[in-house]
Amino acid sequence: MESFIKGNIRKILFSSNASMYKVGLFKLRETNVDELSIYVGKTITFTGSISEINTELEYVLYGKMVDHPRYGFQFNASSYEALAPSDKDGIVMYLSSDMFKGIGEKTAKNIVDTLGEDAIKKIKEDYTCLLSVKSMNEKKAKNLYERLIEFEGDQEFVLRLNTLGLSTEEALKVIAKHKVRLFEILEHNIYELEGIVPFLKLDSIFLINNPENSDVRIKALIKYTIKTLCFQTGDTMVSNEKVYIYLNKFFKESLDLNSFYFCKVKLLESKEIIEKNNFLMLYNFYECEKYISEKISYLNKIRADYKDDEILKYIDSYEEIYNMKFNIDQKEAIKNSIINNLFIISGGPGTGKTTIIKSVVEILKTIDNTITNESFALLAPTGRSAKRLSESVHIPAYTIHKFLKWNKEIESFNLNEENKAKEKIIIIDEVSMVDIFLFSSLLKALTNNVKLILVGDANQLPSIAPGNVLFDLLKSEKINKKYLNMIYRTKEGSYIIDFALKIKNQETFETIENHKDFSFIHSSDENIKKYIKEVCNKIIKNNIDIDNFQVLAPMYKGENGIDNLNIIMQGIFNAPSIDKKEIKVGEKIYRVNDKVIELVNDVENNIFNGDIGYIYDIRYIDKKPVIDIDFMGNIITFNSNEFDKFSHAYAISIHKSQGSEYDHALIVLSSGFKRMFYNKLIYTAVTRAKKSLILIGTIDSLNSCIKTTYASQRITYLSELIN
Repeated sequence: MESFIKGNIRKILFSSNASMYKVGLFKLRETNVDELSIYVGKTITFTGSISEINTELEYVLYGKMVDHPRYGFQFNASSYEALAPSDKDGIVMYLSSDMFKGIGEKTAKNIVDTLGEDAIKKIKEDYTCLLSVKSMNEKKAKNLYERLIEFEGDQEFVLRLNTLGLSTEEALKVIAKHKVRLFEILEHNIYELEGIVPFLKLDSIFLINNPENSDVRIKALIKYTIKTLCFQTGDTMVSNEKVYIYLNKFFKESLDLNSFYFCKVKLLESKEIIEKNNFLMLYNFYECEKYISEKISYLNKIRADYKDDEILKYIDSYEEIYNMKFNIDQKEAIKNSIINNLFIISGGPGTGKTTIIKSVVEILKTIDNTITNESFALLAPTGRSAKRLSESVHIPAYTIHKFLKWNKEIESFNLNEENKAKEKIIIIDEVSMVDIFLFSSLLKALTNNVKLILVGDANQLPSIAPGNVLFDLLKSEKINKKYLNMIYRTKEGSYIIDFALKIKNQETFETIENHKDFSFIHSSDENIKKYIKEVCNKIIKNNIDIDNFQVLAPMYKGENGIDNLNIIMQGIFNAPSIDKKEIKVGEKIYRVNDKVIELVNDVENNIFNGDIGYIYDIRYIDKKPVIDIDFMGNIITFNSNEFDKFSHAYAISIHKSQGSEYDHALIVLSSGFKRMFYNKLIYTAVTRAKKSLILIGTIDSLNSCIKTTYASQRITYLSELIN
């Protein structure tokens, strides 16, 4: 008999898209290999070619044990099969879910072993039958019975979905949304559950009883491929060729081209996708860009009934009151922001964008006494950028998500086309970070006569999600806008902004001189950590608050990656001690006073992706750990199932830093990051620093970043729609 191991794939350590070859960790439950019997119940390493992984399913891997000279003892799989869970497995999964407090997997298995596959029926008839189960007592038995009765109506659905491989949490969400049509969906198109259940899990379930080249699967994969590629690149449309090439990774043999075109036509007919110039778009992406183009074009034509000379007098008066002088471009930006219902102000750091926002607010209030602070909504994509805007303009500012009032229950915004915002004037800062979905949602919530002022730097990174809103709007000759070029923020002896402009203009360096506010530390990759430690110790010696010092890097993995740097810096800034609580979460150790970053938007708790906080306390509720994090006075409690929503923030990614500024910033230019760095990324990183900037690496790495501009070219349809 061929050697096999049976169990669950816990984690993938390496994966090749081309060959589907994987290296991972396998939780062993059963085997016919004598030497592996000691590992039953434990985790071993496996290798082999496996298509898509579903961690909810049980696998049988066939092959042999090998002792690799470099990687050691591992199971080399030559073939495999994914096992659909039995009804018994589903009941164990159901009873050990969070729905039934105090019933873990071991107890659930004991219940099913003792009472059989009709355990739930027996418990509902007479809960005292549970008392024959090992480690069960009267209180626990009664609690389980009461919860079973409470969820009685949904048990059949939950068990069916558990058996397919869905978690109970996923099953309950599916039932809440699709209960009436659930069996129809499971029978005809399980991919309709995407959004609640990850697509690749649904695909694994579908393949258990269906051929891989089913039309239902190909159509679902076409949509999944377009969406995946768009979120990878930031594009909103993908060429037919790219879709077809990516699609083939899901098939053991190449997908027949005729099948691809047949399914594509079906999707076009049902308006699930559209095709423009040989590029494919998901219909909801197209709808977003179409709505943006229509609303923007409409607002762009509305002008207030003010004369230029009249506005210029108000600007002169403002200059006199505040003892300042605007240049010609700045005056043009202020005047046109007041006259036009849509206006874009674009410029790099130090060109006076925030100063102009403040002047527009004050002058509008002077011109029209019906306009008050309540007439304005000052918005920004992140909490830190909103806070900075509020401090500069002296009016409350909000993140766009908070302004639109995200409703977690229905997963949509409370402000929308049916419930418009009451504010007359909307000013949005850091617009380069805003994607098509958020921008279209915002426009839908605004009245048709709103004044909309967009502010941003198109040379900074575009949004993480698809779209290139600011760039596309600036590209259109029809849109009212003003570019600001003159720099004001540079003080005598300051070099940071000059350096940023050189990067923007793609100027490379043969040598780099240090300045009062700028240092370049020449270092090989091997010595980068040593220099970072030296800088961190100087930060402590000079009593600089850790909140005002930020290390930035483009990658999480690797010797000089963010994860590794955070371990080193945590040891310097927040070393372990007997009076400091700490907890291990996976490979990370979190400690009281640790600097951390929020990784998701949580409108309900008023914290957002990129917000920085500090661990306030680590404690236990009902023997389960919770971590309290202080976000600028807003203390949020995270339960153990939410620990993946934050991470250490001594070093963070450049993308996460966008919208924030730091007195002191350090950028890691490891040669290992070359493929990740490009012009807009290094420009964005450099412009985060206000008082001092340190770069560590080689001039070659820096020049490579400066010269690489590929990432700025996103393929979108918005500017074409506007024009």
